[in-house]
Amino acid sequence: MGGGKKLGFVRYLITNASFQITFWMRIGGWLSCRKDVFSRILLVLVSIIHKHNQYKTGIQIAMGHPVKGGLMFPHFSGIVINGGAKIGRNCTILHGVTIGSVRGPKGGVPTIGDNVVIATGSAVIGNVSVGNNVMIGAHSLVLQDIPDSAVVVGNPARIVSMDGAEKTKYYL
Repeated sequence: MGGGKKLGFVRYLITNASFQITFWMRIGGWLSCRKDVFSRILLVLVSIIHKHNQYKTGIQIAMGHPVKGGLMFPHFSGIVINGGAKIGRNCTILHGVTIGSVRGPKGGVPTIGDNVVIATGSAVIGNVSVGNNVMIGAHSLVLQDIPDSAVVVGNPARIVSMDGAEKTKYYL
């Protein structure tokens, strides 16, 4: 990689909202596990930066959220992710998505598998499990478990295809 290409890549990372929000979220999580005074001071600064990025991008995700690698927000704004939700590797979340909890005896938070694409305006609510290689269509409301490789659409979401692995590869 030439010097110009390296500089362009660094500039891209610094200005990419998806990278910024996940970077500061992960740094904050790492610092919050440390107990030394220097880490605690840095945690205050990182918390401010993370909060600023939340306002700037419109992505509400808790600092230190246990997200596996490859999380991407290609079109950000209006994204709310519950702090207890589990998100797998290589997930793509588009704008207007809610991953939320339900309170009460049947309550809980979602578990999202690997290689999942959650399209614009969708909501995954409650104690549901979304399998691997799943495509959730725009404005879908997921209230029940979704098996691996499914494509779901609608309100409430229903399976329209078992071709999810093929559909998600274009986004990941």
